[in-house]
Amino acid sequence: MSIIGRFRMIVPAATAKPSPSIGQALGPLGINMMTFCKEFNARTAKVRPEVPIQVTLVPRSDRTYKFMMRTPQVKWFLLRNARVPNGSALGDAGPPVGNITLKEVYHIALAKRLDPPFVGVPLRTMCMSIMHTARAMGIKVSRELLPEFSKRNDQPVETLEELRKQLRLQNKAGRKGGKGAKK
Repeated sequence: MSIIGRFRMIVPAATAKPSPSIGQALGPLGINMMTFCKEFNARTAKVRPEVPIQVTLVPRSDRTYKFMMRTPQVKWFLLRNARVPNGSALGDAGPPVGNITLKEVYHIALAKRLDPPFVGVPLRTMCMSIMHTARAMGIKVSRELLPEFSKRNDQPVETLEELRKQLRLQNKAGRKGGKGAKK
């Protein structure tokens, strides 16, 4: 009964179902996807559905397993608070794509400090790290919302995923159009 390894994956909370992304991780280990999904959904029942939970799976050679869950990535929190579908391709060098306040950075740090790797890390250090991540994504951090981003709260957070899909389709269409023109 030895540990085979550690496998990390991101699974949507409370709505996990047997899918290729989960199957590719669990299948080779001989773990039943249905039992994992039922157990995961039971443990994340009180979490808002579709929140991307980081899962570390530790399988054993006798086909048993345990898994630990962590909060979503900082990137997810930042994009959601700034109400932008994607970060800037240019990062800090380009114009800001969104804006968050120091209070929001503080609340993200409070949520992230519950993760096992961050236990004992000073809150100030975590806030600084989150601010650096935001800057790298092209999101401006300020005391108050900047005037050009003052209407961001009018946009519902639920539309962000739809905007992301539209951007992906536009980029895909642009790449296909570009390939056809070169021939």
